[in-house]
Order: sequence, then C-alpha cells, then structure tokens
Amino acid sequence: MSYIFGPVPSRRLGRSLGVDVIGEKKICTLDCLYCELGKTTKRTVNRGHFARVDELMEEFISEYEKFRDSLDVVTITASGEPTLNIDLKTIAVKIKKIIDHPLAILTNSTLITEPEVREALHEFDIVVPSLDAADEDTFIKINRPSENISLQSVIDSLILFSKEFEGRLYIEILLLKGINDSDEHLNLLADIIRCCDYDKVQLNTAFRPGAYKEAVKLSDAELLNAAMHLKKRGIVVEPVENFVKTLDISSEIDLKKTLLQLINMRPCSYGDLCKLFGRQDKLDFVIEQLVTEGSVRSFEEKGETFYVSPFMKK
Repeated sequence: MSYIFGPVPSRRLGRSLGVDVIGEKKICTLDCLYCELGKTTKRTVNRGHFARVDELMEEFISEYEKFRDSLDVVTITASGEPTLNIDLKTIAVKIKKIIDHPLAILTNSTLITEPEVREALHEFDIVVPSLDAADEDTFIKINRPSENISLQSVIDSLILFSKEFEGRLYIEILLLKGINDSDEHLNLLADIIRCCDYDKVQLNTAFRPGAYKEAVKLSDAELLNAAMHLKKRGIVVEPVENFVKTLDISSEIDLKKTLLQLINMRPCSYGDLCKLFGRQDKLDFVIEQLVTEGSVRSFEEKGETFYVSPFMKK
C-alpha cells in the first residue's frame, strides 16, 4: 500500500507532498455531496489504526528526500477523514523530526470535539478545518454526517481549539448552489468565524465532479460575490492573488467577463473590487473598458466610486 503521493499543486497550500493516513477508500465521518473521492464506503466516528506507521514513515523518508527542494509544505490528508487515525499524533511527531517544511493537515472538523484529536492537531504548523454549514439542517443536507455528530458541538470545539492553537488556522468553506450560499447563511457562518482566532477563510466550490448530482458549483462571479459578502462582515478571506488564480482569471478577457458578471449581480465599490482582485493596472484597465463601452455605469457616493449595471436605477 502506498501512503505518499505528489508533489501536487495544492490550491490551499502550494506545492505539497501528501500523506494519506487512512489508505482505505473511503472511510469518513461524513458523506459530503461534493466529495471528489466519491461516496463514503464506511461512515464512522470510531478512530482506529488505519496505517502501519513504520511502513508509512519508511516510504515518506524516501519520497521526501526526492522532492524536498521543490516543496512548499507537507500535508497529511486521507481517503476519508485523517483524524480517524488514532496514530495521528505519532505520525505527525515523527514527520516533524525529519522535515524542514511546514506540516499541514486537512480535516472536516467533526472529531475536533475529542480532546485526543485536538492534542494531535497541536503538532501541526497549519490546520485547515472545514466549516460548510452554520445550522444542523444545512449540515445534514450538505455533509451527510454519521449519527451522533452534533454540529453545535463541532463549532464549540473548533472555537475552543482556535483559541489554543499556536500555528496557522485556515478555515475552509465549500459553497454549493442553492444549499449554503445564501446571504443569510453566509451571515451565520460569519458570526461563527468571528468567534474564532483564525488566519484566513478559504472559499471553495465544487470545481471537480462530486459524489452526488446535488453538488452544483457556484459560478466564478457567485463565488466572488460570496467572498465580498464575507469581507464586508469583517471576515479575512483567502488572499486575492490565490483566489483569482483559483478561478482561472488568467487573461484580460477572463477578468472582464468575471467583473461584468459580478457587477451585474450587485453594485460594487472600487474598494470592494480591489479587495477581491488587488489594486493593479490590469483591473483599472478592464474597469475603464467596461465603463467606456457602456457595459457598466459608475457613480460617486460619499467619496467612493461604485460600479453598477447600466440597467440598474440609482
């Protein structure tokens, strides 16, 4: 069995060497609509010994030496939920003794309610916990949890962990169309996140095919709109450069199309757009193009420039 994969270009963390600490497909606490690994074959909250630590470490040492000069990070993940592995702390400690890169973990947060799991997570430099839902109904709909998982307990434990953790905490939210992307739900998520000590929120959507057909991704403009909504509520969202790269806005034509979609959805201030895309010459050039050709209209209010659809009344 192979436990090590990559290096892979991670949207979240850069060039990453991956460590799969479950190995069996697909054992998880959840059966998320959007999971690109497919439907969960075994849904459980019972932790166990899923990987042979000696074999995993032997393979890791070999692979790490091959790629160490080209890595940004080493990431523990799984074909399922990595915190189900009861040897997680042991593996993390062993890896930390070898590497000279940050050690990260991607988790769905559900077992953070257990003190032993929180203790293991303290061994990491970067923890990326997921939080897709702010209420039980949405949690059940999008994440399809095992029995006896209480979302409120998960939220309370995530807040507790965030106060204790001394590393970097990147909270990931994956949005699906018509399920957890409403302004009302984003407001509830923002209320929870404001209670956490975190470094940033990373917004995501179902860019790849999910386990269930109900997993409908947001458009580029809708994802940007959600980012703006959270920013206005004081949430630190994924840095603009990475966010824009995620959306494959790689040319003036792509940027022009995305800006137009976004402005047609709601009025945008110049400050909003700079927060999303960065204050840069290309942004200014494309906005000027849109205004000149009449695709958007600008107006001043309280010393700030806003851009709206030409059909929107002011």
